[in-house]
Amino acid sequence: MRRPFARTMGTFALVFVAALAGLTALWPHVAPAYTSGVATVARPVFRIVESPNATVLDVQGDELGVYRIVGEGQITPIVVFDRYLCFAVVPLIALFLATPALGVRRRALRLAVALAGLFFVHVVYLVASIELIYAVGAGASVAGWQIAVRVFWEAAPILLWAAFTTSAWKRVLQDIRTQGTDESESLAAEPVGAEG
Repeated sequence: MRRPFARTMGTFALVFVAALAGLTALWPHVAPAYTSGVATVARPVFRIVESPNATVLDVQGDELGVYRIVGEGQITPIVVFDRYLCFAVVPLIALFLATPALGVRRRALRLAVALAGLFFVHVVYLVASIELIYAVGAGASVAGWQIAVRVFWEAAPILLWAAFTTSAWKRVLQDIRTQGTDESESLAAEPVGAEG
């Protein structure tokens, strides 16, 4: 059982690293469109959670600038996010590409749903982190919330991948266990040579 398990995990690791390298090289070209999409969805969310709406989002290439309206026709910069704000898309896709025992259709469908979930996480993270920055500026103690939001943002791709691939990993481990049992039985059935 140890050899098939090591072979499966080795293949998983190699495919993951290769996919991660290729996708990382592509990310600078994809990041502007993805970041713009997150900002587009986040704008109406800010209008819902803020009264009055004071946040202005400005996407310039792969950077997202966040500004706050401080007066009539006046804004002040709050924070600038670089292209790595939404980089978790890359390891999420790489993990799905590397996962064994997923057919093409099943892999594509689950990846699409996971990416939609991650997009939602990125919108929530953007809105929540900015609102927490405002809260800190107003003197509120929100360190616990900031840590929770950050952990949620960083753990999201792993949690989504695990949620959508657990059944595939169970099948893989069951197959490895079956192979190990078959090998043990075939070794036990081999005739032992007579001595003398």
